Amino acid sequence: MITENDPERAENENSPAVTLAVIFIVLFLLTICILGVKLLSQLMVSRQTPTQVVPLAEIPTDIPTDIPTAMPVNNFPIYLPVILSGSVSEQIWKVTNINNLGYELDGQRYDLATFQRIDSQNTAEAYCIDRGWDIPEIGAEYLLNAEGIFVPLHEPNADPIQRFLKIQ
Repeated sequence: MITENDPERAENENSPAVTLAVIFIVLFLLTICILGVKLLSQLMVSRQTPTQVVPLAEIPTDIPTDIPTAMPVNNFPIYLPVILSGSVSEQIWKVTNINNLGYELDGQRYDLATFQRIDSQNTAEAYCIDRGWDIPEIGAEYLLNAEGIFVPLHEPNADPIQRFLKIQ
């Protein structure tokens, strides 16, 4: 049985408004997909670019010998606190003599310092490892660390004082 309402319903389904709405929805979904693909491709490209590793602190191990008064621009001195273990008097040494350029190593001349332990008559000789830094005064106190390096106990903030490596 065909009623009069059936042809009208068929006309409403095929009306231009419904067709335009479907086209708009399809275009909207297609735009979202294209933008999503572009965003993902940009994220993938940014992940593939290598990141530059920036060092936090670089402690020079090789001391420049050609220019003794200059430090490289990218190296900054780092002052760490001195942590003492054991008896303080056993670790503190005093400078008793400094011989400018008195030690030769691999064809280079270094300042030579003589140290005496505060609580005994033990002495040790060491050569400077920070060429171009200020020479300590006689009587300056140093701490001998586990690596055999004499580190000043009291150092002015403006100009660092030389450190010395113990001669074995």
